[in-house]
Parts: sequence; C-alpha cells; structure tokens
Amino acid sequence: MVHHARSSILPKWYAEAKFLQSESMRMVSDATDNFIFGRIFRTPTNQEHRDGNHLRMSFCHLEFPWDCSGVLADPPCDIARIVRDIGVNRCTVDCTLVNGRVADSVLSGFEKTGFVCERNLEDYVMCLDTTTVTLTESQRVRRATEEDIAGVASCNARSFGYTDMSWLVEKLLRQLRQPDSFRVYALYIRERVAAFAVIYTPWEKSKDLAFVQVMGTDPEFRRQGLAYEVLAHAVALLPKGVRVYLEAVDPAAIALYEKLGFAVVGKAMSAECWLPSL
Repeated sequence: MVHHARSSILPKWYAEAKFLQSESMRMVSDATDNFIFGRIFRTPTNQEHRDGNHLRMSFCHLEFPWDCSGVLADPPCDIARIVRDIGVNRCTVDCTLVNGRVADSVLSGFEKTGFVCERNLEDYVMCLDTTTVTLTESQRVRRATEEDIAGVASCNARSFGYTDMSWLVEKLLRQLRQPDSFRVYALYIRERVAAFAVIYTPWEKSKDLAFVQVMGTDPEFRRQGLAYEVLAHAVALLPKGVRVYLEAVDPAAIALYEKLGFAVVGKAMSAECWLPSL
C-alpha cells in the first residue's frame, strides 16, 4: 500500500461526523460493519434515494486502511470487482479525504466494471455547540412514543416522497425502543404530525456528541417555520456542551440551520455508483 501525505490525517469534524453517521445506522440495522472508505449497500426499495433503506442494506466490510498515525492509504485496486462479485449493486464512495488521483482511479474502476458513477456529490457538514446557543422549547412539539409511529412515518414518507412506509415504521420502532440513543420528536397541528426530527445521542460512547439523523416537514405545512421549531425544541433539550452535527445540501436548509446556530465545518465529497440493471 502507498500512503498519502500527512495532510490526509483525519480532521476532527470528519472523524466525529462519520462516527455519528455510521453508528446511527448501525443501531437500527440488523447487521452492519463500520468502515471508512465507503458505505456499500443494496436497497430493495427507494433505490433513487442516496441513503435508501438502512434496515435492508447489504453491508460489506471493506475497510479503507489507515496507518497507526491516521494517514490514509490507497484502496485495493480491484475494489470495484470485489463489490460486484459479492452481489452489491449500489454503493456510495466517500471521496472526502482521498487524493484526487486515487479517487478518480477507484471510480474509473467501477465504471470499467459496469457501474454508472455520479461524481462530485457535495454534502456540507454543520455543527452547533449547545453551550453557545439558547433555543426555545415549543408547546406543539412532544417526544414521540410508539403511539406516534403511524403519524411520524407518514410525515416522513410525505416529506421525502417515499411510497413504501413499511421500512420506515420498522426503523422508527427500533429507534423508539432505544430511548437513550434516539430522541424522536413530533410537531402536531390539528392532531396530525406536520414535522418531525430524530436526534441520535451516542452517550454510552461519547457524551458530548449528537447527530440530527433525519428531519422533515409535510409538504402541506411547509413555509411556516415548522422545521426550525421542531429542531430548536430538540436542541434546546440537549445538555450544554454537546456538539450537534448534521449534513445539508440545499442552500435553503443551510440557511435555516445557520439561524439555529449551526455553522459549516467541512464539506464531504462522495460519488454514487450503481449497476444500470437497477
């Protein structure tokens, strides 16, 4: 393996954000392995959604190698063939810290193996320190219980255009049954869930981190400040001194999060690769 320069040592924001993202998936999945190079999975439903159905992913342990000081090493030259041979038809390749030449070589390998690759996808990683903000709780938001599953799952489906709700219900049930790790909030209007947020709190492993795993607003109730209201409520209930991470793409969403006190701390780069048979 050829090692990159020391500039490839993991930045703090990247290490913390990737830890939160992978752990929040692992906690509601049947069997997953964490690895740094990419999230390799198959999604039987909602294939068009980049992060798809976490409950039904087919994960592989393809660890991107690091040396003892945290310096990135080159991936296996035949990784695309390995992915295809084990039956994975879709994967997200994390290119954030990879040398451009290496990333291009890996993605070219996927293309030569029959994959279609969408390159240069950007996600802005944002962070808020609860010590620096004072946000207000809302009387319209409550901590969800199993009685709220149907309403929250339906709001989630409407927010993101899902047609299959079964996996959303199953995922939400797993989150609600781990209340120390997941805080699910629902904002009700006229006895209907109009907005929701799911906060992952990995406090058995790290008491000063939290992650906004997902949040959404029913299209019927958009442009009423509900996303701000439900997330402000969720963050207001976190202890002081917690760093809260989230990922955003849309400029309007970034502006919303900035109003809450989040700031962009890094930019994650990735590529989406899939077999056209999907």
